[in-house]
Amino acid sequence: MDLVLKIRGIYATALTRFLLERGFRVALPSGPIAERFAGWPGFDVLRAPDLQLSDLDSKQGILLEGAKRGMETLLCHLRDGFFDTVARKRAEEVMEIEFPSPTKSVLDEVRHTVIPTLRWHHRLKIMASDQVDRVEADVLAHAPEMRESLGLEMERELVWSGYRKGREIAIEHVKADGRVLSLSEGEIVETDFAGRRLVLKRSRFKGGSTYDGLGIPKREGDYAVSEVRGGDWFYRHTYFRAGGEKIGDYYNVNTPVEFYPDRIRYVDLEVDVVRFPGGRVEVIDEREVWKQFEAGHLGAALRDRALSEASRLSDSLAGTPPAGVR
Repeated sequence: MDLVLKIRGIYATALTRFLLERGFRVALPSGPIAERFAGWPGFDVLRAPDLQLSDLDSKQGILLEGAKRGMETLLCHLRDGFFDTVARKRAEEVMEIEFPSPTKSVLDEVRHTVIPTLRWHHRLKIMASDQVDRVEADVLAHAPEMRESLGLEMERELVWSGYRKGREIAIEHVKADGRVLSLSEGEIVETDFAGRRLVLKRSRFKGGSTYDGLGIPKREGDYAVSEVRGGDWFYRHTYFRAGGEKIGDYYNVNTPVEFYPDRIRYVDLEVDVVRFPGGRVEVIDEREVWKQFEAGHLGAALRDRALSEASRLSDSLAGTPPAGVR
């Protein structure tokens, strides 16, 4: 493939391996990349790069800069390997690519084929880059079989040890087009590290509008209990009146939640499922998923995953009592 890439940032090792194997060429490798890939074919020192790949400021993915045709070709390959990537064109020759949780996990495995890599490496790098580097260099390089236990312990230390009952954490509700909506903070009610589960209470509700999908008026004093589980492609909000009367359930379909010390984060996939007080279940906003696909933000596989998840969830809820889905 006659496309030459310059790759920098926390995803550089994994992306270099992935893209070399797909026929791309790499120019101007950093010192660590040149050392890790010594003897590999595909490096081109004589040509200027056609595309440059670097970290987004948030470290949640990469920024592509270069010719439009090259960006589109690269995006096709990324989506073929990592179906949940989310793309946002920012200018004629600039595109953002977000890597949600499943892509980060696959990139962890790709990187591990080159150099010993902690489980959850890329997410942990966003939180504590130097600490991850030290653990991988000082311990994992000599005991690669410890990648699971060390990654688990680092996640516990950096994230879950701070999830104390009563603490409030932010909810980053990321739209496919890149907007980040900060929902009202959730107070931790329950935490389960082994099960990757959080239960949050959100109570800063005001009257005067209605609950999305349910069409039921909001009142001062209403609150929501939100249950979040790692690995799920949705999470549930259950709305209550101030006195404890249940209003209904709202299931947000999204990429699996990522846990950070001060927040949770996911990409909203637009389609949602609601369950009314009487138990009726409805899938809503399916057309919004198609709009994000048509805009180029979602690939076909991610579009289909969102719609199938909503359908599966709806079928499950229709066959269970309104207390929730397990």
